[in-house]
Amino acid sequence: MRHLFQNLLIASVILSLSCAPIVAYAMPEPVPAAQNDRAKAAAQKKKEAEKRKKAAEKAKAQKEKQKEKQKAAADKKREADKKKAATAKENAKKQAERDKAAAERAKAAEERAEVQAKKEAEAKAKEEKAIRDYEKYQESLANPKTEVISYFNLGLRAGYAAMMDKLNGMYMGAGTLNQSNALQQLKGGPGVGLDVTYNLEYGHFLFETGLDFRFLNSTSAYGFQATRIDKTYPGTMYNYWFDNLSETRNMLEIGLPLMFGAQFSRYYFLVGAKVHYGLPMGYSQKGKYDIVVNDPALIEPYGMGIYDLNGRTNQKMVFKQPDVSVAAEIGLDLDEWLQKQPDPKAKKAKVKPGQRLPFGRQHVHYRVALFAEYGVMNTNATPKAAPVEFTANNVEVENTNTLLAMNGDTKLNNLFVGAKFTVQFEVPGKKERPVPPPPAYAIYSVVNANTNEPLEKAIVETVGTESGKIAMREKQIGVKGFRQKHALGKFTVSAKADNFYPATQEFEIEKVGTTEYVTIALRPRPVLRVRVTNKETGLAVPAMVQILRSDAAEPAYNLATDSATGATRKMLEEGPQYRIHIAQMGYDTLDMALANIGDSLNIQLTPIKKGEVFIVKNLHFATNKTRILKTSEEALNDLYMYLARNPKVRIKIIGHTDNIGKDAANQKLSDGRANEVMKDLIERGIAPERIEAEGRGETQPIDTNDTEEGRQNNRRVEIEIL
Repeated sequence: MRHLFQNLLIASVILSLSCAPIVAYAMPEPVPAAQNDRAKAAAQKKKEAEKRKKAAEKAKAQKEKQKEKQKAAADKKREADKKKAATAKENAKKQAERDKAAAERAKAAEERAEVQAKKEAEAKAKEEKAIRDYEKYQESLANPKTEVISYFNLGLRAGYAAMMDKLNGMYMGAGTLNQSNALQQLKGGPGVGLDVTYNLEYGHFLFETGLDFRFLNSTSAYGFQATRIDKTYPGTMYNYWFDNLSETRNMLEIGLPLMFGAQFSRYYFLVGAKVHYGLPMGYSQKGKYDIVVNDPALIEPYGMGIYDLNGRTNQKMVFKQPDVSVAAEIGLDLDEWLQKQPDPKAKKAKVKPGQRLPFGRQHVHYRVALFAEYGVMNTNATPKAAPVEFTANNVEVENTNTLLAMNGDTKLNNLFVGAKFTVQFEVPGKKERPVPPPPAYAIYSVVNANTNEPLEKAIVETVGTESGKIAMREKQIGVKGFRQKHALGKFTVSAKADNFYPATQEFEIEKVGTTEYVTIALRPRPVLRVRVTNKETGLAVPAMVQILRSDAAEPAYNLATDSATGATRKMLEEGPQYRIHIAQMGYDTLDMALANIGDSLNIQLTPIKKGEVFIVKNLHFATNKTRILKTSEEALNDLYMYLARNPKVRIKIIGHTDNIGKDAANQKLSDGRANEVMKDLIERGIAPERIEAEGRGETQPIDTNDTEEGRQNNRRVEIEIL
């Protein structure tokens, strides 16, 4: 080491000696001190000048930069001001547009309000007018005016007819009718008539006129003696004995009736006169006669036999015009028996006596009556003639005339009595139209009994209180309520809504045209509200909340909480006492009494801590296999959700079996089942590094293996929090 240092020292000396001439040549020659100072001063001055120049240039550059900065700031300010002005202008324009739109909306709203107010006023005025019209109509019904009713009548008459002649006078000589020996018998005959008339009814007063047609047929029997002197054989007298001469007369007349009367209830009468004009008709005769001869040459008269009368048939008669008769009619209406009833189903219902239904429902009426007509004027206008005529050379009667022609004093008066059936066709007059009663309304609203706020949705139904008939079927009403037309009467309304107790209420509508406001207050039903969260994180926990009655083992309600909020709600039946049970995977089991079915509970579940172990319930495998059955889906999903909501939790899946079979087989089976569960969770999205799997076979039983139930408890999958 010492020799090394010596060698290095010698080498450095040699090197320094050899380099000295080179260093001397390279170094400049020494300068005098004064000259050196001036050079330094000049250099210093130059350096300061350059420094001042640089400072001036820097100041100039800074000034330029400041100017540019100020200009940029000014430009920026101008641009900002311009932009601000444009923005202000745009905002002003938009505000003006908004103000205009608001003004238009306000105007439109005002117009709608005016239109609505006008409609409401018109509706109210219309309702008030309807009420006034109805009240006026009701008053007219209470104090009805006398109504004029017109009818067209078609009547049919039938009965007994008689032409009563009054023979007066005596004719002596050839063809003499010896009235002192005459016998007369009135038999009469049938009569028929047809009436086409107009009938007016004003209160109880009746008037009738029109056309009257009648046909009269009357027969009279006569017995008399006629004497004839034979001029060929002086003193010989022929006596003709007519024992039964029958004369039948016919008369057809058309007339004008003028009848007045009255009607009371179902009964009526008419009296008046009828003016008839007869149409050409005739008479017929038949009979026999005996001839007895008084011959002066013989002591006793002798008979010549019985002869048929050669009377006239269908001979014309001449009547005086007109034929004036007094007439009377008394009868009753048949409407209550024959008229169609208002309601076809009411077969037993009858029209009251004297009652007639209005036109349009039943306009045909029926009558039956007894009548009598007597001619007060003589209608005989037959020229005077002998009742029998002879020829000079024939003792038999050559010809006969009607007995009305015996002399000009013979009078003829007509009589017609019988029954009459009339069909009346009512003519619709100007009648006051029925005024229907204005409708009454009920406005329904359903409110919360606690807040008096209207419910958004409720179901309302109304029935008649006394009849029980539905007046308004179930209707859904909202905040605005519902307006329903109603008849008068008492009603019962029932209302129901979700989460409220149903209620009923009675109301009455007493007057037409009124509006009844019906407000039904529903009492809210208590609702149990439950929210389940993680006690440590505060996050929502999807859990199955079981509500059990205190006296029952099985749950009465199973409520699933929402996965996002952890909340659920349910209306519970009132009365029983309840308790809440929550057994959620990964959390401690909760079991607590429920104080009030209307409580709002915020339940916090405590997560199982690190190192704690819990059993996965309802996890099923195929017998002696690792395949997971479909019935395990809910358990697997709960386990997945627990891991998903607790991303920092790591678990170990531990499989266990019972002691049936070989130890190695049970160990393999438990390993396979634990790994199948791990595989399922990984497929669902759980990171593999968060899961471990282990099988422990039959080594850690939790129950006896001597029973099936114990072995079933031992066949389990546990989760250990790592």
